[in-house]
Amino acid sequence: MKRHANGKNFKDMQKSFLGIDIPNPKIYADSMFAQESRIYPYYAGYAGSFAEAIIRAVGAPKTAVVFDPWNGSGTTTLAAAKLGYQAFGQDLNPVMVLVAKANLLPTSEASSLVPLAKAILKGSQRTAQEGPIEDPLDTWLTPNSARAIRNIESEINRSLVFADGYVHLAEKTAIDCVSSLAALFYVALFRTTRQLLITFIPSNPTWVKKPATPRNRKRPTNEVIQGVFLREVESLSTRLVSGIAPQEQVHASRIVLGNAESVELPDNSVDIVVTSPPYCTRIDYAIATSIELATLRITPGQFNSLRRSLMGTATVPTDTAVPSTLLGETCNNFLERVYQHPSKASKTYYYKNHIQYFNSLRMSIQEISRVLRKEGSAILVVQDSHYKEIKNDVAAIATEMAGAVGLSLMTKKEFPSVRSMAGINNRAMKYRQNSTAVESVLCFSRT
Repeated sequence: MKRHANGKNFKDMQKSFLGIDIPNPKIYADSMFAQESRIYPYYAGYAGSFAEAIIRAVGAPKTAVVFDPWNGSGTTTLAAAKLGYQAFGQDLNPVMVLVAKANLLPTSEASSLVPLAKAILKGSQRTAQEGPIEDPLDTWLTPNSARAIRNIESEINRSLVFADGYVHLAEKTAIDCVSSLAALFYVALFRTTRQLLITFIPSNPTWVKKPATPRNRKRPTNEVIQGVFLREVESLSTRLVSGIAPQEQVHASRIVLGNAESVELPDNSVDIVVTSPPYCTRIDYAIATSIELATLRITPGQFNSLRRSLMGTATVPTDTAVPSTLLGETCNNFLERVYQHPSKASKTYYYKNHIQYFNSLRMSIQEISRVLRKEGSAILVVQDSHYKEIKNDVAAIATEMAGAVGLSLMTKKEFPSVRSMAGINNRAMKYRQNSTAVESVLCFSRT
């Protein structure tokens, strides 16, 4: 029988997963990754303890490569780094790339953060930094307040990214090379701006409001902005020594800007995939990070392009949506029921929206299979949803798609999830009384 690079054959891999008690993947089930412990308030994802337990269960040698194609805030790459593995993660949102990079900063850097922050603030005051003519931060802030934040952002870029001129981090070649140290200071600035604009962030964690008129914009002084920034750096420094960050520098880990539909890794190069595709609930992840994207100088045109490219986006293409047999029987049956539903926009917007989501999921799973080594392990955390009263069984759909590209399901475990978008959206209760979703952990092996 052929043996995998980590020394296990297929039956061994089955036993390793069937023999463990797969933990609840949800973040709120993990005290170490509670909201107050994380460096960025990201709605989606799973617990760090879950990622660590799953990676341990595979039992791969330390030479193994761990990959997350929807890396988000970097839970997988952080868990792999803490366990001593080489990690590779990618995400289409530059904000999340920086958050994930910042998560990898080791505890040894904690003592340097506050002195560096003070130097950055001093540098931002010496000379006015050159910012964009039309600053996207002007949406929420008066020009003087936006300029104060922009001066800090420009100084971070000059001091820690590129000394000879401003480098725009919307560019892949630039952001891929940003260090964890520079990323952490960008995250501190994200937290600063979000804190100053807290009244524009509603109870829905995936939405950001805009002021009704320019007169409703916030106008914090330069002194207030600098004080909040310094406090946020102090908070992140404390987090570094709390034991959540890696103990040592992780040279082998790499996080890049990239699309799960087209992974920049060679065939058969990954041993373990631990990931969670975006929820099929029309969460607008670009809107959710619009403040942070504005802090990165993302223009309206770049923002709209990013928004349309994200899997699960609330936007849909104008061209005709056509289902494919490649999506599988369960998926096509669901799409047909959506198309035939009598509610408004079922045949147009919602039908196109779901086809877009599942086409992206299929191509991404195909890429996972391509980069995974023979008998490598792929663990996907997926959540079901509903369109009106029609159940969207994402776990069954993903399993069929995986099977079509050589991924065999070894085990599956389900968890009820009471915190879902259905619980936030009261209009969903018109079609069903129970808002509880089911989150499934799907463990595959490449045959």
